[in-house]
Amino acid sequence: MKYLVGLCMCVVAASAMGQTLTTAAPNNGSGGVFLDLTPTSTTLFVTQFDVAFSGTVGTTAPVEVWTRSGSYVGFTGSSAGWTLTQTVSAVRGGAAVWVPMVLTTPIVLGPGTTGVLLHCTTTTTGQGIRYTGTSAAPPQTTWSNADLTLFSDVARTGGVPFGGSQFTPRTFSGVVYYSAVPEPMTLAGLGIGFAALLRRRRAK
Repeated sequence: MKYLVGLCMCVVAASAMGQTLTTAAPNNGSGGVFLDLTPTSTTLFVTQFDVAFSGTVGTTAPVEVWTRSGSYVGFTGSSAGWTLTQTVSAVRGGAAVWVPMVLTTPIVLGPGTTGVLLHCTTTTTGQGIRYTGTSAAPPQTTWSNADLTLFSDVARTGGVPFGGSQFTPRTFSGVVYYSAVPEPMTLAGLGIGFAALLRRRRAK
C-alpha cells in the first residue's frame, strides 16, 4: 500500500513539474508586449513570467494580464474579445534584469493558441515592460521546446493597454514558467488501482 501511495505521489508530482521557455534579452521598451502561446499537445498552466522593466530599481511595477482565445495577431488595438484576467506586481530590477512576475491565477493553455498581453500600467512615462527588437535589427519572433511554442512580434508603448504607439517587430523578452496538467486517465487509473488494493486489504 505504501508503495502505491508513493507511486501516486510521484506520478502526480512529475505531471505538475514546472518547466520554462526562455526568449532573448531586452534591448528596447517600454510599455507592454503581446505573445501567442501554443501547447504542443498537453494542456498547460502558465504560472509566472520573468520580464525586465524600465524605471527606478526597487520600485513596484503593476502589470495587467490580458488573454484571448486565439492569436493576438490583428487584435492589438482594442480590448474587444480580450479578458483582463488579473493585475499583478513585480519589483523593478534594472533595464536588463528579468524579475519574477507570479500570476495570482494561472493561464490555462488548452488546445490551440492563446493570445496574451502583458502591459505595465505605471503612470510614469518610460517605466514599462522592456522587450526586444529595433527596426534596424529585426529580432527572432518564435521560440519553442517539446511542450510549448511562443510567438511574439508586437509591442505598445505607454501605460494604457492597447493604447500608445504600436511597434513591430518587437518581441517578448523573458521567461515563461508553466506546468503540465495531470492527465485525467492517469489519475483515474491510479485511483482505481488504489481502491482495488484497499478492497483486497479489507477482505483479508
